[in-house]
Amino acid sequence: MRNTVRSLNSRYACLIAQATLEPIAEDFAERWELAMDRREPPPGLPELFPAVIAAGVPILSHRPIAAYLTQCLRDGRVPDPDRMVQAIVHALAELDPRNMDKTCRCPARRPLIERFG
Repeated sequence: MRNTVRSLNSRYACLIAQATLEPIAEDFAERWELAMDRREPPPGLPELFPAVIAAGVPILSHRPIAAYLTQCLRDGRVPDPDRMVQAIVHALAELDPRNMDKTCRCPARRPLIERFG
């Protein structure tokens, strides 16, 4: 039984991480929008990462999420929680240009890199 649970955890690690991060990303986006409405600086990575770490999701690289949030700040828009989750969960895959136009191998089968524009 224990091996079966480990196997399922391994197979669905992506989905588990995405489901765990979803409420954290939604809360972060809401706080970002509230800060924009108040004309205050939005929350940053130092406020996001402790919540992610406390939820037990590993941060493989900070670069994709940092780049995405920086772009949102420049454009004056609220970050999309789903895009934030993807940037954290699939950070290393997104950094590799060989993964352009590919999907994650997890059962979610989501694009690793979304084309914007």
